[in-house]
Amino acid sequence: MKRHIPGWIAAFLIAAALMAGCQQPGQPIAADPVQAVRDIVEKQAEIKTQHIDFALDLTLKAQGFSSSDPSTAQTAALFRDFKATASAAGDVDNTKSDFSLKGTADLGMFTAFLLPEGAEKLEFELVKVGETMYSRLAGQEWNESPVETSTTGSGVSPADVNKQLRDLLKKVAKAERLGDETIDGVGAYHFKVTLDTVELIAEVAKLAQESGGEVDQAQLDQASVLLKDSQLTLEMWVGKADLYIRQQILHLGLNLKNIPDAPPEATVNADINLTVKNSKLNEAVTISKPK
Repeated sequence: MKRHIPGWIAAFLIAAALMAGCQQPGQPIAADPVQAVRDIVEKQAEIKTQHIDFALDLTLKAQGFSSSDPSTAQTAALFRDFKATASAAGDVDNTKSDFSLKGTADLGMFTAFLLPEGAEKLEFELVKVGETMYSRLAGQEWNESPVETSTTGSGVSPADVNKQLRDLLKKVAKAERLGDETIDGVGAYHFKVTLDTVELIAEVAKLAQESGGEVDQAQLDQASVLLKDSQLTLEMWVGKADLYIRQQILHLGLNLKNIPDAPPEATVNADINLTVKNSKLNEAVTISKPK
């Protein structure tokens, strides 16, 4: 006796086969997660322009600061349970290091001091064109300030900085590949990178020295002690078809003890999450001086 596959099952199987045939093949990727992350970071050099959306969340808890001690009373009051958020979106030209961003921020009790008259929320704009940065709060006039480049004394070009940052991430020693996901309709590999904060400080200091900057070793040692119990992780979702990063989440958990000029029992715990989404990769962008 012949049995027939029900029509709805046949239609489903045919549709699934067609969808699979239409999917773009994934780029080759290293089996070792650490090597894969290094390859992915290097691949980002191909991105010349992009649209970015980012969101920042910060919570801060300061404990052990005496409210009766004038030297620590302000810290105790301001940062006992502090929260802040910010978000922005706009276009970036990586080749020129130009960008145009609009965003909003909520800085807790500090927001009221920054709000323009009549405004209900803190809105800002940032535009960089060439060697000039333009900034303003909503409803106010634009402010102009120079941006240092290799021709104005910093000794390093924006392209050099981007390369150094890529080199820094390529030195990561711990990474894991998580389950594949879909980000904004794009099939993506999912990786999690764990960074050693003390080693990261040393690498950042090294990059600063290579760029002609000065590093205070005493301050560097102090920062290393403060951050030794902190955690820094980076998750990235990478498009399978091109290995371009579509989303990143940076998490920094700070657990600060033995804080200089603070009571011995004082501690500061901070939780920082930065989410960045990248889209419209290598599409034309126009970034010009504000009118």
